[in-house]
Amino acid sequence: MSVKARLIDIARTAGVSEATVSRVLNGRAGVNESTRSTVLEAARQLGRDVGPDVTQSGTLVGVLVPDLENQVFAAWVERIEAELFQRGASALVALRARTVEREREAFQRFLHAGVTGVIVVSGFHAQESGPVDQYREITASGTPLVLINGVRDDVDASFLTSDDEHATRAVLTHLHDLGHEKVGLAVGDEHTWPVREKLRAFEEAPVQHPGQDHPVAFTDFSYAGGYEASRDLVGRGATAVVCGSDVMAAGALEGVRSLGLSVPGDVSVVGYDDVFWASLTNPPLTTVRQAVPQMARAAVRTALSGGEQSRRPARTEVVVRPQLVVRGSTAAAPAASMKR
Repeated sequence: MSVKARLIDIARTAGVSEATVSRVLNGRAGVNESTRSTVLEAARQLGRDVGPDVTQSGTLVGVLVPDLENQVFAAWVERIEAELFQRGASALVALRARTVEREREAFQRFLHAGVTGVIVVSGFHAQESGPVDQYREITASGTPLVLINGVRDDVDASFLTSDDEHATRAVLTHLHDLGHEKVGLAVGDEHTWPVREKLRAFEEAPVQHPGQDHPVAFTDFSYAGGYEASRDLVGRGATAVVCGSDVMAAGALEGVRSLGLSVPGDVSVVGYDDVFWASLTNPPLTTVRQAVPQMARAAVRTALSGGEQSRRPARTEVVVRPQLVVRGSTAAAPAASMKR
């Protein structure tokens, strides 16, 4: 009768602690994939029976998004889950409620489930100010925390952001080259990171293009918000409307038409995100494409970087440039005699 290999024997062979071996053999989270594979191979060499429940790692990563109604957040979840699946891990998805307390509840559930890391897309970290204790609780536990599209100086986490300032400049350059002298911006809460970055580029634009006026309408990131903002901005003389999301831009298309004007003949419209239906609108939407696949890959890599020997996560910031995708909703500005 063979003697079952002891934890200490497997630990010595694999060069890890007994606690790590116990985690792996019990299918628990908190061990990176490289270490898990080393432990399983050592266990097999020593004759330990490693069943399917053990070899399926059960590694979980908590993923928090605002909602799944906006297709860009659904795209984030899809890409993150695909990246995790390729690495033998799974996503535990939660939708962010409207309060910091509910966000903290989601984090607590993640930790109780034994997640290896946490990824937050457009959470409360995007707010200019407000409580951050819920994030510090994650990092204090040694769990990697990845915060997407928003940066806070008072949180030590890994930040991944789209370069909204660069994207806005690219959009303005595109519209200025088409002859648009008054470009309107339709955005949401001015205290959030993406909006502040877009505003910074808009505020600098008159310096780069003297004499040009760029009015701003603050609303919400919805179809109705884009509809009302476009009517407001066109009424203030804008011949082009830049929206903070494709959903807003879809509303803006209809808002312009409600004034008896055409897109892009009278008014050009630009969106942001490049969701799957952006090329199917009438006309197809000129928009800014976030590098979701690349950012999701980087987020997953960071979220899985923890393990039994990890220390408190260090602060990192990575900015990724999105891409302007020009389609049919932008064209040359109307002739001077037609300008409003």
